Amino acid sequence: MTDPKALGVHSMWGFSPAFDAGSLADSKHSDPSNVAEEPGPFRVLFAAPSDIRHVLATLSRRRRHGTMPVHMVVTEKQLEVLARDLLMLQIACDWELPIRQRSTVFLEVFGNTLLQERTQAYVHRLGQELVELVCDSRGPLAELVDLNGLKYRDRDGLVEVFKAWDPGVPFDAVGLRDYRLRGHFGQRYDNRVGLVDWDYYARVKPTASIIHQRLYKEWRLSGVAFEFGDQKYDQPNRTLGSYVEGVMKKGKDKGLKKEVRGYWIDVVNSPYISMGVQCDRTAPYSDSLFEVSNKDGPTEQHKHHAVEVAVYNMLAYLTEIETGQPYAMTKAHDLYSGLGEDASDLSWHAANDSADNGPGVKSDEARRAQALTRARCIVETLSACRVSLVNGGVDNLYGNKATSKGGFHVIHLSVGSAHHLDDANFPSLLADQSAKVVVERAHYLVPLTAEQEALYDKKIVAMASARGLVQRTSADPGVLEFGVGDVTPPPPPPATTSASS
Repeated sequence: MTDPKALGVHSMWGFSPAFDAGSLADSKHSDPSNVAEEPGPFRVLFAAPSDIRHVLATLSRRRRHGTMPVHMVVTEKQLEVLARDLLMLQIACDWELPIRQRSTVFLEVFGNTLLQERTQAYVHRLGQELVELVCDSRGPLAELVDLNGLKYRDRDGLVEVFKAWDPGVPFDAVGLRDYRLRGHFGQRYDNRVGLVDWDYYARVKPTASIIHQRLYKEWRLSGVAFEFGDQKYDQPNRTLGSYVEGVMKKGKDKGLKKEVRGYWIDVVNSPYISMGVQCDRTAPYSDSLFEVSNKDGPTEQHKHHAVEVAVYNMLAYLTEIETGQPYAMTKAHDLYSGLGEDASDLSWHAANDSADNGPGVKSDEARRAQALTRARCIVETLSACRVSLVNGGVDNLYGNKATSKGGFHVIHLSVGSAHHLDDANFPSLLADQSAKVVVERAHYLVPLTAEQEALYDKKIVAMASARGLVQRTSADPGVLEFGVGDVTPPPPPPATTSASS
């Protein structure tokens, strides 16, 4: 199946794994002691990333690259995507939830069409808190998120999106998604199971075999990507709803354009790509998550799958934000082993409360001490960090000094924004000669053939070269990386000689 319409009108998860922009910081930002003057914040642009995975990775690993101030700008063309970005960031920063529970709730809201009833109520409550953030700049994200780049009408639109997450607002997620599937499969709808298997073996397995066939099939058919334990997922995930402009086909408004709310997102490229196909392989025992049994044999199979890798990534992001130390498993194949005696882990609470040395005395002291340490680490990690949200494309930033403030040191372009490389004004967004541009590849896109993927890469390289950018080596197969270079002039035409008389 190579139907491009299956990608949907809006994207609410990306087509590549998380990217740590701080890893490309030059020495003047990663080590300010090398220069006499303060270099200013390390400015990063994430153009239409579709989610906050890059923001989480950059925030959590900030300490690895020094204590440089970081200013990240995130642009999205749909207010519903910006609203989801705020929601996912709010979940990640909900320090009252244990890390383990926060990780699973984050993934559930991130990639599931259906939620648990308690998760639906939780999303509704956070939506009400986000209304206060947008209207009054109050709430847990007030010190981290900058909304000054949004117009008043954008803020009003965000409030309407948050209100649409109320459980009383009708949203038939199952029916709307099935409508999309029927449009995608067409007359072959009854054979959809076989067609999904074809997509898996033709495109998914060769590029991301950590995604198990059963996981991918379940998500393609039901829209549920992340399941944890024996839970009931039967409530619509209203955060996946959005509006598109359509033409009325019947009734008194026939022929008129009208915005229609529906399920207009991707139904072929799974949310596993964003969170569950890569992780920090330098961490202890992290390679065990990708071990394969009977490799190259007829019964070859991964010992783990994309959901477990996604959980590991969330544990790693949240733990490093709260402790200042990279997440480290203490036992191979046990992705929760790095939590240890974590004060935010409910299971540790229960074990300590029943200890022999007194009912909860030592555990209360340990919890208070660890909570204080974590609070200090969170403040240190997020201090001098700002995340600005902008509604629109990259072209809205040209000449916008309030947002770019002298240009960006790293620009990450998603598949949906890569075309901006073809704009002659694009180099004006780069801060200096050390600036880097990272472009998301079509490596994981299911609807494309290998030939189309290669053609996309070739076109990106050509556009970058025209902007004076030189391709750099990247270890990540999901992106192409470029640095500022000199534009190579075309060769002069061959000299012509006239015949002598």
